[in-house]
Amino acid sequence: MNSNSKKSKKTAKILDSTEIDILRWLYEGRTENEISILIHKSNTAVNYHFENIVKKLKVESIDDAIEWAQKSGKIKENNKKTLSETEEKHNVAIVGCGRGGSAILEMLKDNSIINIVGVADLNPMANGIFLAKRLKVPIYTKYRDLLTDDIELVIDVTGNRMVFEELKQIKSEKTEIMGGLAANLMWKLAEERRKRYEEKEKMLKEHENLYHLGLIIENIDSMKDAGFAIVDYATKLTNMPAGCLAIFDEKTEDLKLIASKGFTDKFRKKDRWSISKGGLINSVFNQSYPLYINDLNNYDKPAPKLLEEGVKSVLVSSLTVDGRIVGVIFACDFKIKKTRIEDISLFSLLTVYAALTIERVKAIEEMRRLSIVDGLTGLYNHRYLMEELNKEMLRSERYKLTFSILMIDVDNFKSYNDEFGHLEGNKILKEIADLLLKSARSTDTVGRFGGEEFLIIAPEVDKKEAVHYANRIITMIASHKFDNRKVTVSCGLSLYPKDSKNMLSLIKKADEYLYKAKAQGKNKVCCDE
Repeated sequence: MNSNSKKSKKTAKILDSTEIDILRWLYEGRTENEISILIHKSNTAVNYHFENIVKKLKVESIDDAIEWAQKSGKIKENNKKTLSETEEKHNVAIVGCGRGGSAILEMLKDNSIINIVGVADLNPMANGIFLAKRLKVPIYTKYRDLLTDDIELVIDVTGNRMVFEELKQIKSEKTEIMGGLAANLMWKLAEERRKRYEEKEKMLKEHENLYHLGLIIENIDSMKDAGFAIVDYATKLTNMPAGCLAIFDEKTEDLKLIASKGFTDKFRKKDRWSISKGGLINSVFNQSYPLYINDLNNYDKPAPKLLEEGVKSVLVSSLTVDGRIVGVIFACDFKIKKTRIEDISLFSLLTVYAALTIERVKAIEEMRRLSIVDGLTGLYNHRYLMEELNKEMLRSERYKLTFSILMIDVDNFKSYNDEFGHLEGNKILKEIADLLLKSARSTDTVGRFGGEEFLIIAPEVDKKEAVHYANRIITMIASHKFDNRKVTVSCGLSLYPKDSKNMLSLIKKADEYLYKAKAQGKNKVCCDE
């Protein structure tokens, strides 16, 4: 065997079978979309394969790679086959045959590369069961009986988290599961497509764009990140250069800008929008479908922020969940543009998913907030204080900084509770919490340490500054007019690293000085002399 032959075989081993097939299909004249269907991947994944092939072969372009495949004998003239001859069937199962399962089954039934191996639902009268019978698709009452080793994809449309988790446990290693928000999005896509489009290629494009948005956002737990992902997709779907998303604040009845794209810094800085009675947003909130404005200059409802940016064409919609407004989304162009009905339809689908995402992320952020906040006072709780204290110690140690902690306790709080009751005692704690927040700097961490004890972490504050800080708090609370009688607090102060370089020891020191202040008559601060 000569050296060139050895080199060819060695190079061939670098490429896997899928990559060899891709080169053959390109040689045969297949389009990127056709290849995505053949390998059951998105166009993005196909492009990734292109780049990987070029990188592995160390050539300049994919055309060079095809030439290599020809010379190495990997592709030949007699290898050319029709799409139907080369396509591979993929086994898919559907769990849940209600409206969602029925819509997805209807969408997939005529797909030449998908083999529906079965559906499962406990309800024999579910919509999808009748469709499955008509299509002669196997029907199961228990999804466990449906799962076999040759299934490549299970679409879970039950909406039941326990079902989804069990499917993940019992599936084979090669089986993928689509569930939760991704399956819900697929259902919405199927129903909307059935109503509005007849062309199959258009349906696949919609599914790919929004399905991948679902996969991206499903794991996002930050409102800012979710907002940017939604706005980015909205502008791409509508082929517009700018867009923004704002959420509705039910307390203040205004909008807060979460994400924007293509606008100036001035636009982004005005992150609170009032809703004027005769304005564009108010008009949008009073209708349930997207509004398209060809030329904003000729529109009879004012939209000053957009006009200042030079916006001409606007596609805008409210975001609603169960009839309740959660936000608004814009896609904008700086020139007059004609928008296709398909783009408006895609935008409408996006708003459904955007609204659901906002609600989900709101719930996550609220849960996160509640996990670190004391329910009575609204200050940080004990667990969060300990985490922040540890972070501050590491930061101060690294940069050779000092910081102080102030342990504050309400004087004679038990007697106050005994005299006026626990409800009045809770009111005192909440008022003191408000006073502590007002006195704190933006860099301070203020929390309820437990019971009637409060803790303040004051970064880069030395002993003299900390004593002054504590005296100011003590004076402020003593002079505050509470409902029933005068209330005072005592404070123990410890300094890092002077008093200790150990977190628990530092807290213990502050606590010792606090009790010293109590013993010396209360309403005062004590620290190391």
